[in-house]
Amino acid sequence: MSRITLSAHGYELAVNPDYGANLTALSWRHPDGRLIDILRGCDDTALIPSEPSPVGCFPMAPFANRIDGGSFSHAGRDYALPINRPQDRCAIHGFSRFAAFEILSQGEGAISLLHRHRGDVFAYDLVQDVIIDAAGLALRLAVTNRGATMPFGIGLHPYFRLEAGARLRFNAAQRSQSDERYLPLRFVPAQTAPDLGGGIALADVAGFDAHYSGWEPRLVELDRPGAGLSIKVRGEEAFSNLHLYVGPDRDFVCIEPVSHMPDAHNRCELAQHGKLAMLGHGEVLAGTMRISASEMKGLNANGF
Repeated sequence: MSRITLSAHGYELAVNPDYGANLTALSWRHPDGRLIDILRGCDDTALIPSEPSPVGCFPMAPFANRIDGGSFSHAGRDYALPINRPQDRCAIHGFSRFAAFEILSQGEGAISLLHRHRGDVFAYDLVQDVIIDAAGLALRLAVTNRGATMPFGIGLHPYFRLEAGARLRFNAAQRSQSDERYLPLRFVPAQTAPDLGGGIALADVAGFDAHYSGWEPRLVELDRPGAGLSIKVRGEEAFSNLHLYVGPDRDFVCIEPVSHMPDAHNRCELAQHGKLAMLGHGEVLAGTMRISASEMKGLNANGF
């Protein structure tokens, strides 16, 4: 499988167009000369066609997260999607994650990739633009509906590396409480424990999985004292919501900017927490995630 490497402004990135335009590495050159991994990475030999692999980030379209039973109704019709998480009876993470992408353009520190999907339910073009500049990495998704009017959603699923002592902070209005299949039952104030607004040690929330609405400002701060690294993650355009998952071994955290809540197709009663976009033929939904790294200078009273 092909691997394309971009290097600019102290960042080094690898992307694989043949495997879902997944990022397979992202690192940053610390002022002391160390090259520090921002995302988890893997060799191309670890990529198994149509199977999850330990990549750094993958795109989600035409929906993010889960659809209960892989089915939903729209405009008086019932639709069924493949169940690719059978243990949870869900369709998950869309159709572009493992697809081959075309290279539209490539330059120094930038690449644009395209996946054309023509399915029985969804027909779309997904463009992923990767740009490294002085501000850091910008990863932009733009999905164009090539079929009849349908509900669309997008998201990005990055895996950020962690060491002992890592802390995270962001503000939001509401947080999901979910069933055993991680499908939302209700939303509660985001300050309900764990309260991330004041910052938390990620070692205290191993295996935590929740969805956040009212993510304002659209900023997450991740500090890794063991690496001397501070990371900022921002969401723009359609990325109004945030999904957070902390790995059970505390070695990674998924900070996922998304356009809608899980199973928004079937949970109209929770629509105020992140609904889908109804796209007519030719209409576009786009979102950008920005990642920037800097040297960690010290801690304030809250650990940041």
